[in-house]
Amino acid sequence: MKENELLNKTLEILEKKGSKPAYSFISSNLNCLEALSSQVYNFLYCLAATSNKKGEALNWLTMAIIKNKIWYRPEVFDDEDLNSIRQEKIFLKVLKISNERYLEALKETSTVISWKKRTCDNIMLCLHGNQQNNDMNKEHWNCFKNSNLQVEYLQSKEIDSYNLFRWEDQGSGSKHLKSSLVQMDWDSYQTRILSGFSSGCNVILKAMLEEEITCEKIILQSPWIPIIEKSGDLIAKKIKKLNIQVLIVCGD
Repeated sequence: MKENELLNKTLEILEKKGSKPAYSFISSNLNCLEALSSQVYNFLYCLAATSNKKGEALNWLTMAIIKNKIWYRPEVFDDEDLNSIRQEKIFLKVLKISNERYLEALKETSTVISWKKRTCDNIMLCLHGNQQNNDMNKEHWNCFKNSNLQVEYLQSKEIDSYNLFRWEDQGSGSKHLKSSLVQMDWDSYQTRILSGFSSGCNVILKAMLEEEITCEKIILQSPWIPIIEKSGDLIAKKIKKLNIQVLIVCGD
């Protein structure tokens, strides 16, 4: 079982049965993972805290931040799931350490693009979702890579937690996508495909409107696209005008 499968199954159990069964499931299936990411630890300490297991929740937090030197953006600790441990001394200690590491990470973060040079005439650029990175991005899209299609990956500079990134709805993702396309000499390719997962889809559509980017095809997988609430008609007209083929993958 891969990490995304474990987390999705945990969320399914949480929705249907509640915190205790969800915590029992994820904590008893950790052996299927090679290592625990910051997101897995977040599931563990939040679910433990809402399952009346304060000691275990604090242990997971300590293991993540003290032992494994993980950190999170400050908003993560505003989660009401953590209310039962919020006043504990160890919680306040790890919160301070995490916030310090986050501020240091902000100084160094930058957009990461896998593209090095042109290898064929057709290209697909893939954008990850929130709480992901380019390694996870490759798991979604690398199956498309072949001799006729150059597949590349774009990682946001907007940090979520240790080694995980996000695309903020009001962030600068569309500008960074535009500058990355310029760096790749995007317009020189014969067929250009933009692919996004979850919040990466929102960045693609925003960049079409705000940065005048274009392509021949768009793939939106499990799209999180709040931009359509205020600009849906404009996006549809733009897609139609530019004759862009769109594939939306969602649901079962």
